[in-house]
Amino acid sequence: MPPSCHKFWYTNGIITVLLLSSILVIQPVMALKVVNPKIMADVVPGQTYQFPMAVSIDMNDPATDVAIDVLGFGQSPGGSYSWLTPAQDTGPYSARSFVAVDSSLLHLNPGQRIDFNATIRVPQNVGEGGRYALIFIHPPPTGSGLVATITVPVMLTMKGTTLIHTGTITNLQAGEEVTGRPIEIRTTLQNTGNHHYYGALVNITVTDSAGNLVARESTTTIFALIPENQMTFATPITSTLSPGTYTVKSEAKLADGMALLDSKTATFTIQTPYVPPTPQTTITGGAQVPTGTTATPVEAEGPKKVPFLPIYTPGPDALVIIEGLSVAFLLWTARLRR
Repeated sequence: MPPSCHKFWYTNGIITVLLLSSILVIQPVMALKVVNPKIMADVVPGQTYQFPMAVSIDMNDPATDVAIDVLGFGQSPGGSYSWLTPAQDTGPYSARSFVAVDSSLLHLNPGQRIDFNATIRVPQNVGEGGRYALIFIHPPPTGSGLVATITVPVMLTMKGTTLIHTGTITNLQAGEEVTGRPIEIRTTLQNTGNHHYYGALVNITVTDSAGNLVARESTTTIFALIPENQMTFATPITSTLSPGTYTVKSEAKLADGMALLDSKTATFTIQTPYVPPTPQTTITGGAQVPTGTTATPVEAEGPKKVPFLPIYTPGPDALVIIEGLSVAFLLWTARLRR
């Protein structure tokens, strides 16, 4: 395609994304249903596997186009799963090149369900540990209808290989003092092993300048931590603190609370008397959960299961769809340039 055509389609594509984004802010998004919204399996090097999937919309929904792309598996600082483009997905634990789908573009009529397969071809010399990818199901900018984006995690464990579960705390610091908000101790944990692990937890202890224990807190997460990725645990201090210098020790552990991944210490200073705010009684979708609470985030699917994010996203959460449309547009323009 000539460069002038690329520029034309690129410019008009941006306009399309902006128009769709403004519509999504004020209109609900139809629910796209996906069969097998996660792929989690033990696989044998050199073997090929097929995972049946399907997409559908309701009878009352308008016809819509759906694009399907296989992308790299990344993580946001809070732990939620994020897309990596092929140019970004260069790590040794990528399964993106292993995964293929029957069709990259589908058209759904009202009430229609379309079945397709995700085929995974595991190389013979794949190595040990886990391999990861995301199947991104989204509306193409040129398609009709308004449909939620869905991300399907692909988490493969190489059967019969040595699984290494290790981690390093790469950063530890205290948040700023802000009236009416808790002081958070932020522990950034990186997975330095070759396999993911669920339910990592962080225990912190705070001591004063005389060595007296003044606070003990814990935070866990509902997300799996993928090799070479890192997430930040924000642990609020719920004890009253007087002005002075304090030492915080953070210990990162596996879900059983027994296996220590790493520990780190740091100091911070309180300038004015700190009185923690009243704890919230509900959790509104945060990735991390204080261990003392009884609330459960809606994203959690239970122990050892893959959180499915983003889930169907209507109305007020349309900004998530706008992000999905932006990624879809970048993928679409990349195809035009091939």
